[in-house]
Amino acid sequence: SRKVKEGTLFIALRGVQSDGHDFIFDAIDKGAIAIIANGRAPVTNKVPILQVSNPRKVMSQIASNFFETQKNNLKVIGITGTNGKTTTTQITNHILNFNNLRSGSLGTLGFDTPTGMKSTNFTTPESIDLHHILKIMKDGGIQFVPMEVSSHAIGMNRVDNLKFDVGIYTNLGFDHLDFHGNRENYFKTKLKLFQNLSKKATAIINIDDEYSKRIIENLKSKHLTYSIDKKADLYIKKYSLEINQSKAIIVYKKKEYTLSTALVGKFNLYNILASILCNLCLGVNIKSAINAMSSFKNVPGRFEKFKLPNNKGFAIIDYAHSPDAFENIYKNIKIINEKKKIISVFGCGGNRDSKKRPKMASIAENFSDWVIITNDNPRNESEDEIIEDIKKGFLFNKNEVIKNRKEAIIKAIEMSKNHIIVILGKGIEEYQILKNKKIPHSDINTVENYINENRN
Repeated sequence: SRKVKEGTLFIALRGVQSDGHDFIFDAIDKGAIAIIANGRAPVTNKVPILQVSNPRKVMSQIASNFFETQKNNLKVIGITGTNGKTTTTQITNHILNFNNLRSGSLGTLGFDTPTGMKSTNFTTPESIDLHHILKIMKDGGIQFVPMEVSSHAIGMNRVDNLKFDVGIYTNLGFDHLDFHGNRENYFKTKLKLFQNLSKKATAIINIDDEYSKRIIENLKSKHLTYSIDKKADLYIKKYSLEINQSKAIIVYKKKEYTLSTALVGKFNLYNILASILCNLCLGVNIKSAINAMSSFKNVPGRFEKFKLPNNKGFAIIDYAHSPDAFENIYKNIKIINEKKKIISVFGCGGNRDSKKRPKMASIAENFSDWVIITNDNPRNESEDEIIEDIKKGFLFNKNEVIKNRKEAIIKAIEMSKNHIIVILGKGIEEYQILKNKKIPHSDINTVENYINENRN
């Protein structure tokens, strides 16, 4: 309602913290000339109130109509899965632009065009913002839009009226069960993206994932597959992982190609395969797609590495905030360097699935020599209760609690003697959410400032 001005259509949505139906009269006073509500609206003869069963679903259709999205002829690539959405989106975008195809990405990092990046605060924006952004991109000469599609976005009808030319499936783990209830519901929500692909569209599926077969069985579109563990349309025959690079032999149409990339970790090889296969669908030559990877450095806040001064080893910052993501990070660190000891720093978000907290603790303890538990967006939940939930997953006495996240990170670095410091949960976020306030904090800035202040 704060955005309402004269001539506005106000759509009342029920949110987590508040309900738009409580602000209908505020909207009318500010100039709204019509209201869409879900049957709980007050009676008034000031303006028409259109009652619908699902305002979010209607909002998506209205947004598509208003911004004439169906006429924009953008090639939209929808990327979904528990892990890898952001990196796959960024790599796909990079390869397209490297090959002189004007592309703009959309996701957790914001919306990114060749002229700059702008934050949206959502993995997938609300439908009105989404269709508005797509119009801006089209008007700016963009042809391709790789975008992250979260399960929340699918479940809340944000992408109902988008026509995806390509849908990419990365994987399915344990996350967002506070929203979906159980893993089966979580999967079925993701599945909708692929069920809604047209016959002319293409689904790109990671067949190493246990849910891939069920997705393929529900497709009416064409599909292509990628894999590391088995033969697929695009697969890796052999690979090696190091702390600063990864190398692989890729097979496509029975021909072998050599890949060298600054991205590290087996999970990033999956992201690269998905991105290359998507680009092949869009007309990019495989050699050109692979060549593009030589100039792709990293995704901010995703397995981002920092060399620490005074022989203190490396710090790795990642957005990982689910058991699967934790497992991915640690297993890949051990593959890259089995001998180095690990100090971990992490917390768990408030007002989110509490069942995953002890699981994340157990994984961190299993791979770490020392664990520092700290805060990570407590929101309106007690930080002490969150920490107690985390501690339930520990079996051994090799952990401590430092609630102040900056202090926790500095303590981990000071403890380090050529360790790998693993800082998980926030990635590029620049704040802590406490109650309803955003308090400035950046894991990346904390590490970079320490490095700058302690250089010899």
